[in-house]
Amino acid sequence: MQNSEENEVVQQFLDQVCRHIKVKKMHPEIREELTNHIEDRIEELQLRGSSKETAIHKAIEEMGSPDVIGKSINETHKPVLNWRIALIVATISLIGVIGAVSIDVSGSSPIPDLTARKTLQMGIGIIFLVCFYFFDYQKLKKYSDQVFFLLLFMNAFILINSPMINGVKGYVILGPFSINMLYSSVILLLLALAGMKPIKEMNWIHTILHTFYRVVIPLLILTYIGNSVLYGGIMYMTLYMMLMWLTKRNVKQFAIVTMIPTVALLYFTMPHFNTIKERFMQFLQPIEDNAYLQMKSMEAIRSAGWFGQGFASSNPGLGYVQSDSLFPYLIYCFGWIFGLITIILIGLFLGYLVQLLSKVKESYGRQLICVVLFFFTIRFAWPILMSFGFLPFVGMELPFIGYGGTNQWLDLSAIGLVLSIYRRKNMIPTAEFASSHLSSSKL
Repeated sequence: MQNSEENEVVQQFLDQVCRHIKVKKMHPEIREELTNHIEDRIEELQLRGSSKETAIHKAIEEMGSPDVIGKSINETHKPVLNWRIALIVATISLIGVIGAVSIDVSGSSPIPDLTARKTLQMGIGIIFLVCFYFFDYQKLKKYSDQVFFLLLFMNAFILINSPMINGVKGYVILGPFSINMLYSSVILLLLALAGMKPIKEMNWIHTILHTFYRVVIPLLILTYIGNSVLYGGIMYMTLYMMLMWLTKRNVKQFAIVTMIPTVALLYFTMPHFNTIKERFMQFLQPIEDNAYLQMKSMEAIRSAGWFGQGFASSNPGLGYVQSDSLFPYLIYCFGWIFGLITIILIGLFLGYLVQLLSKVKESYGRQLICVVLFFFTIRFAWPILMSFGFLPFVGMELPFIGYGGTNQWLDLSAIGLVLSIYRRKNMIPTAEFASSHLSSSKL
């Protein structure tokens, strides 16, 4: 504005509008956009012969009531809960509770009080979900580099010093809970990676150096030292490549940042070559002696029928019914229809996550959603496909449904993060402002 009188009049109008808008960070953008509308109208009125003072007052009058405009804009920028994702996660989790009760009643689980334990883990996970839902996820971005380094250091330290539990290292004991930091760190490292400097802003030397730091060293710790080929190797590498594709400068740069870690992954998995070969041979040539779990899983599904064998039915042939074999056990008890409904619910859940990518415009939030989407896609798809004999049988359970232990904390925390991103999608300043709210709020 060119003079103090005009500035004062317009500023009073803008102050009155913003008084009703609770999202403070949106105020600068809204004020700028409204000012542009007013200036354009002042210019039009002056071209028609109005004096500048008259044009100012007329333009503000035509904008409408500042109270109505402010309340209308505030409604647009209010936090929003994605009820579809919340309800479908609750429904899938309920399936897990039903499975735990059925296993408890049938006496099939080696874990005493499975239902009580699962309910406790879910309760803790829900607390994490709520905390992340109300937390401003954007505050995590500036600490991404520190979190990534801390996770690498913690994993290296824990793998060297932690005791072996069930043949696996990497556990942290916290009172009655044992947390597998190796598995938990995969998603945490990738979420931190999403907030770090994108490779498209790096020169070639920095690109190569950061490739070693961001993927080769994690692969060394998780796969070579931690003996986690599927989680620490394949899953981390797959999601890393997805993030690099989203943040690449060109295809040549993407080829460099994927070729180096691919060679490293192949080298780090060499000590596990015989085990991997044996697993695939069992998958390709499933006979009773070398593919017991796979054969029993497929047999349980075939014998289920449309409506299953009934609640709390026992199937001694299925091992790890509380985790790896829970999906075939659910089908065995409740039938093919129940299994189909579960698969449909999982498909809807993943589909809703995909839809979020078109609704969230902020790049950091989109990358976080991509990480969570691919993470859950792999962890849902593999246990289902291995139950039907389409993938090798490995130690992986369905999110929300399996007993999970502290994995449920991580899964529900990830959902809380996604819901937080959606909640704030209208609370983040963008390049454009929906001017349609102005016309609809005029008197």
